[in-house]
Amino acid sequence: MIKSNTVLVLGAGASAPFDFPTGQGLKDLVCEETLQHSGTIHLLNSLGFNTDIISRFRTALGNSGRLSVDAFLEYRDDFLDIGKIAIAAALLPFEKTAGLFTDWIHKRYSDQNNWYDLLFDALTAAVPFDEFDKNKLSIITFNYDRSIEHYLFTSLRNSYNKTDEECGEKLRKFEIIHVHGSLGPLSWQSRPVDLPSVLYDSGTDPEIIKLAAQNIKIIHEDTAVTPEFTQARNILLNSKRVFFLGFGFHPINMKRLEMRKTYQNGIDVIGTSQGLSHQRKEEIHRLNPNLGLIPNDVYTFLHEYVSFV
Repeated sequence: MIKSNTVLVLGAGASAPFDFPTGQGLKDLVCEETLQHSGTIHLLNSLGFNTDIISRFRTALGNSGRLSVDAFLEYRDDFLDIGKIAIAAALLPFEKTAGLFTDWIHKRYSDQNNWYDLLFDALTAAVPFDEFDKNKLSIITFNYDRSIEHYLFTSLRNSYNKTDEECGEKLRKFEIIHVHGSLGPLSWQSRPVDLPSVLYDSGTDPEIIKLAAQNIKIIHEDTAVTPEFTQARNILLNSKRVFFLGFGFHPINMKRLEMRKTYQNGIDVIGTSQGLSHQRKEEIHRLNPNLGLIPNDVYTFLHEYVSFV
């Protein structure tokens, strides 16, 4: 059981082991699909976007120099609607339950380690179902996908042989904040009555994509006056330790989280830095001198450096 207020802050690298594209990868995928795949273009046409706007969107995005689609859309309100649809259409096919669980038959041949397994083990070690919600864990994610909450729900249901309703009741007590929105609430998650759920494994049905796109939030400029960021900052300030996983530490994102206040509270903050250049790590350290960086992937970091108790 996690007994100390712990916050996980997830970047694109945290979902990459489950085949979700990173920010640059998603941008490349959107450009590729709107150029080459008639299925995607047909889908966009069916949702009201003509060939001209698809072409202009692809050209502007591809030539923007931005590292992600959402960073591009921050300054291009004229492409906001098609951009959200394109993001949802590209990401929903990656949301597959099978992709979150290692096939035990082939596990001994795989070099992929599932860090969700480590987290779930920490949450359930010697913990009966009735006490599962006593874990002191919060999750702040910059990702649109719902893989972490779907994994926890699926594992909880199968591990304890409980109903969807019972598992949903437990997981709703955890704070899981998508600061940039998500592909939609899952069926067990709290939501307004006028906001339909979007199932995991939902595929690429046009109406489902349209629903998913409505849940994506584009934060403009370098401000973050949103309920999600406000909640995230409050969570950080009330934590005992913060782990950044697969995060890029972009200065704007760190500013939006108001990390300087978190450091001033004396909270332990460490994170992974695998894939970051030496120059980039020096810049991160200069801007965040109280942040500890560990040059490992997420699984190795959690396995070797983190005690969840």
